[in-house]
Amino acid sequence: MAEILGLTLTDFPFIRMKPRYMPWVLQANLAAGWKTRPHLCDSRNWPEPMRQAWGSDQDQGFTAGKIAQQHQIEQFKLLKRELDQFQPDLIVLLYRDSAETFAGPERPKFWISAHEQVRAQLYCLWGFFRGNYFEDDPDRFDLLTGHRPAAMHLAGDLKQAGLECRVVDEPIHANGLGHNALASAVHLDWDQRKFATPIVPIGIDPFRFGRERNNEGLSPWDKNNPNPPLTPAEAFQLGRQIAKSFRRSRWRVALAAGVDWSHANDSAWDNERTHPAVEADRVRFDQWRNGHFDSWGESWSFEEMEQHAQWELLVTIVLAGAMTEIKAPVKYADFCPTWVCNDNFVTTIFEAR
Repeated sequence: MAEILGLTLTDFPFIRMKPRYMPWVLQANLAAGWKTRPHLCDSRNWPEPMRQAWGSDQDQGFTAGKIAQQHQIEQFKLLKRELDQFQPDLIVLLYRDSAETFAGPERPKFWISAHEQVRAQLYCLWGFFRGNYFEDDPDRFDLLTGHRPAAMHLAGDLKQAGLECRVVDEPIHANGLGHNALASAVHLDWDQRKFATPIVPIGIDPFRFGRERNNEGLSPWDKNNPNPPLTPAEAFQLGRQIAKSFRRSRWRVALAAGVDWSHANDSAWDNERTHPAVEADRVRFDQWRNGHFDSWGESWSFEEMEQHAQWELLVTIVLAGAMTEIKAPVKYADFCPTWVCNDNFVTTIFEAR
């Protein structure tokens, strides 16, 4: 029976860029996004921890962002040491993808990338953020190796279990993979960035319902829209089936959820969120680190995800299902709230089982 190592890490794209970009989403909303909601731009209306993190008019979140960035870099090094000790044959990467790889009515709820390799620019974001942490050439392309046999093995098992699964045989994203997958790949190999371990990315779209998303948040939620994401129960069951599939395989697998928890821009615009839901995340994190996630398929609702801007935790719920299936306890967990960096970051290492 093959072993599985469960991990979580942040997928925040600006961590691999210069520290000045860490609070960029908030800065962009202050400059343009909230022009019709000027009260959101008034720091006197922010909670005290957010005002403190923002600092002076000269600092504008730079110091808090740099501290958060450095803390996450230390987390990446912990994860890499764990991976080196485990020596996986491949990394199955759960990540959030919304309207990047697929757009329009053909968007699946989730899909498996069965590429032999992916060619991607890792040190330039969206063509215009070019100042990266490593001072690498932003125009440089790197190759990420896939693991097609493992991807097809998983797809076959999911189909046999009755889970409809889209397989992407060749890269269709303009930059190979969605930016969250690329960020996670870099974060898991922060110091060397050789990308020697093959990856099988599984994209999960947590928004759907026909909603649009920008720096300010999501368009209004039409609960009657016939295009929902995976329900929490479906996400949890998907995780269980992924674990069952690879436990029966010949490969040692690291199963990593590269995703952040609540985001300031992961609920409806009219909710007027300016920061992540720190306290709501903290409640769920206490359950997470203490291993009380075996009921997450039932205890989560779309309403809670909307209220607390936690839609992307559908990706984490997939991992919760997998870790429940193999009865893996949490070995290490870290919660890093960021009042001015849009997301809250969670790092987890499970016991390999």
